[in-house]
Amino acid sequence: MNEVIAKVSKVELINQNVYQVSLDVPVDSFIAGQYLMIHLPSGESVPYSIGSAAHELPSLQLYILVADEESLAFKVISYLKDNETVSLKIPGGDCHIENGALQDSVEQVLLVAGGTGFAQMKSMYDALTEQNYQGKVSLYWGVRTPEDSFLVDWIESKDNISLVANEADNDWQGTTGWLYEKIVADNPDLSRSVAYVSGSPGMVYGTLDKLEEAGLVHDASFSDVFAYAPRPEKPQL
Repeated sequence: MNEVIAKVSKVELINQNVYQVSLDVPVDSFIAGQYLMIHLPSGESVPYSIGSAAHELPSLQLYILVADEESLAFKVISYLKDNETVSLKIPGGDCHIENGALQDSVEQVLLVAGGTGFAQMKSMYDALTEQNYQGKVSLYWGVRTPEDSFLVDWIESKDNISLVANEADNDWQGTTGWLYEKIVADNPDLSRSVAYVSGSPGMVYGTLDKLEEAGLVHDASFSDVFAYAPRPEKPQL
């Protein structure tokens, strides 16, 4: 990873607690699916998935959830609001579209996101679209409520992106339930699919368990969670 100084172009609240951050970064490329580290003067470094594709450089997008004023994310947003530049380390991560998974035998690429894990999957989606990838690509995004979503106009302009709310009131006209239910309903046989999954460790492993029941091969799934929160091996009986 390279250490660079980026210009802060925009910090904008785009729903009830998610900020879209636009940075101008002095790098030539990265691979869709990778992340960066934001350095704070306190010495803390915070990882965020890059939410845009490399063809948009030098502009780069982040989507940062601020749960409360005690969170590290709040410190990051406060710093970005008050400063014209920020120190970064970029890029990092092996869960990306050039990891060798997209072979001719792949029937479909599943991009599966929970919450602000959407950023990583959006980067991949945009990059595959820009590259005119010829295989089938489907992006599934799960949120707790419809109010937790963002970029809704962008989502609704695509016919291969599904937004699923875990819970919603009667005014919600979209899909409600568990994210894996929508994926499996649309794709009963996942034996020739590849899945990239982003979200909390519980969301990632729980979703993959259900997708493997529908035929997804264990070695055809990828997530940054595998690196920082590896799942304990199941005991041998």
